[in-house]
Amino acid sequence: MFVGNPCKLQGTMGDQRTPPKGRVMEAQGSTGFAPVVEPKLWYGDRTRLTPKQEEAALGLSSTCGSGIPAYICTMKKSNIVKRQMAFSRQFSKRYIFARLGTYGCETKVFAGRDLFGSKLNFSMVHGELRLLGGWPLFVKNHRIEAGHVCAFMFEEEEEGDLSLRVHVLGTVPLPII
Repeated sequence: MFVGNPCKLQGTMGDQRTPPKGRVMEAQGSTGFAPVVEPKLWYGDRTRLTPKQEEAALGLSSTCGSGIPAYICTMKKSNIVKRQMAFSRQFSKRYIFARLGTYGCETKVFAGRDLFGSKLNFSMVHGELRLLGGWPLFVKNHRIEAGHVCAFMFEEEEEGDLSLRVHVLGTVPLPII
């Protein structure tokens, strides 16, 4: 089981970065194309980080051994109120589908330094990975709110199953005026 660093890191106002939306480019060299480097972070739609939040997310992702990038997402009201949390179709297809197929499974989801976790269901619905069954209670118990920027870290358990650890990186950065 993965035990992470202190997880609730507060972002600062100021410089904001809008990362590429999960695209990885090949670099062309004199001998052709260089190997594709997998991203360490995968950003959900309209997710922006401060430099400190990005640094924290990169630090967390460097401890991940599953080969799946950290999924960075700004929590929307729909992520909190609905009975599920959906990951982007591109992310799900590229990193999760091969491990879960179309069925899904029960998994442990942890928050911060939590050692016990909650049992939730992973399911592939319309090509998207979704957390179902217990997600609203998990959000409530860990005080995750709309506007929080969260890093979802997928870890491989000893049995080969995936678990998930959710880190709150702070709130949405304020726009620069």
